[in-house]
Amino acid sequence: MHIIDQFAYSNRIRRVDPAYKAGLALVIIVLCLALNELPVSVLAIAWMFFLSVQIAGLSVWTFGRILLVEFTFLLLATIGVIVSLSLTDPGSQATWSWSLGPLWFSSSPASLDQGLTLIARSLGCASAMNFLALTTPLVDLIDLLRRLRVPPILIDLMTLIYRFIFVLLESLNRMATAQESRLGYSSYRRGMVSAGLLGSRLFIDAYHRGQRMQLTLDSRAYGGGVLQVLPMTYYRDNKLLSFSLLVVVSLLGVWMVL
Repeated sequence: MHIIDQFAYSNRIRRVDPAYKAGLALVIIVLCLALNELPVSVLAIAWMFFLSVQIAGLSVWTFGRILLVEFTFLLLATIGVIVSLSLTDPGSQATWSWSLGPLWFSSSPASLDQGLTLIARSLGCASAMNFLALTTPLVDLIDLLRRLRVPPILIDLMTLIYRFIFVLLESLNRMATAQESRLGYSSYRRGMVSAGLLGSRLFIDAYHRGQRMQLTLDSRAYGGGVLQVLPMTYYRDNKLLSFSLLVVVSLLGVWMVL
């Protein structure tokens, strides 16, 4: 998550109004889900890759590595759709079949097409979310949510939870390093005991940090109100808007041709 924040704060379109970036990501997700066509999803992935690298200035390796991890996860998740398992020989209905004792593994063109479409559609939506996450820090998203009149309590909870993720990760790393320096994971038994102690201490540490944060907020007369932050100054990027329009038109055009 530290790496995601690093790219979100250092990309070329960081100061662009988050409404434009969030709107583009939302439109891409809706089109991928509604149109549900393999070429449309593949084109959406290509466009998000292009915008992230050429417009936002992210490295090809960074965005490609994230997509590769997501693709691997989706491939493992859709194996059950692509590959069928039965106790009888599927015969000519399957493109290929393989037997392992009494079990038959097979796949048909319909299941393969369904699996690839599912992977491409999910990866198209994920690439749109990657574009938004890698180009828009949380503070910008919070500002956008305030403009959208989201209840302040939800925004405050999201802000505190997101902050506590990094705080607890830092505490976790310190505790794990201290245990490793004392050979806390030298064996399986010691490792299980150390992991249990780590979990209990992390829970107690989170509880104490939460109490201290509540005292800090009370000392500043928070009283359950709104956590005020300094407003950001954004600008409008006509180049991004033009590409966004081109993306939507191209996806709809491909869908109409199919």
